[in-house]
Amino acid sequence: MLKLLSKFPLPVLHLFSGLVYFLLYRVVGYRRAEVSAHLKQAFPDKSAQQLTDIAKGFYRNLADVMVEAIHSGSMDEQDFEQRVEHVNLDVLQPLIDQGQSFILLGGHCCNWEWLLLSTSTKLPIAMDVVYKPLHNQASDRFMYETRSRFGVDPIDLKDFTSEVRKRKDSQRAYCILADQRPAADGRAHVTQFLNRDTRFFIGPEKIAQFVKIPVVFVKMTRVARGKYQVAFEILAEPPYQKKRDSYPVTEQYVRALEQQIMEYPEGWLWSNRRWKST
Repeated sequence: MLKLLSKFPLPVLHLFSGLVYFLLYRVVGYRRAEVSAHLKQAFPDKSAQQLTDIAKGFYRNLADVMVEAIHSGSMDEQDFEQRVEHVNLDVLQPLIDQGQSFILLGGHCCNWEWLLLSTSTKLPIAMDVVYKPLHNQASDRFMYETRSRFGVDPIDLKDFTSEVRKRKDSQRAYCILADQRPAADGRAHVTQFLNRDTRFFIGPEKIAQFVKIPVVFVKMTRVARGKYQVAFEILAEPPYQKKRDSYPVTEQYVRALEQQIMEYPEGWLWSNRRWKST
């Protein structure tokens, strides 16, 4: 059914996303309590009406992302060329010309599925992406096949570090959305994020240190419904200074991500149970 839906024209799917928004926000109330609490904590100076407007914008964006992700299964390179503009790929060109690998760090902002696929059509090197399998087997198979298009290699989160070690001698772009909640019993970088103490993965910084490669922040901006811009910013380059319990690259990533969310709060995944553990 997902494959069949993917063939529908995007304007038709966007009409359907209006129904998805109504069900998520009005009928089911999908994680509305969590979204409301997160927004109140992040924006203590905003009025109740402003927070409600952001919440509604988030659910509309989420509904669009859901149908656009399904449409990804039938999109070709020309479709992504029309829908996603990469405004400064020249930032990556010196790294590519030097045969150097790099890490692309992004967040769950705007349409992260299109971010991955559109970028893979632009880069002339292999792309490996951290992949967390979905619980539903059929949906997982569809999303795995979709994300694997254009040469992307999805790697299970639990295998990612070992796979990086195996592939460190070949030129690759390692793609990681690093804004999710780390395991409660794992090591993490703790910092202020959206007005509260927050734990972040240190894995990307450790990988950059081990393979001795640059870290690049990837920012996606929504310019219109179904149209986005992607920009790149080099956060850090080797040599890295290793200090115990100090994670400067991760901190730079957090600040860049927070700035992106402040500029367009509706675009971030507020329904993620980000602060479930302290």
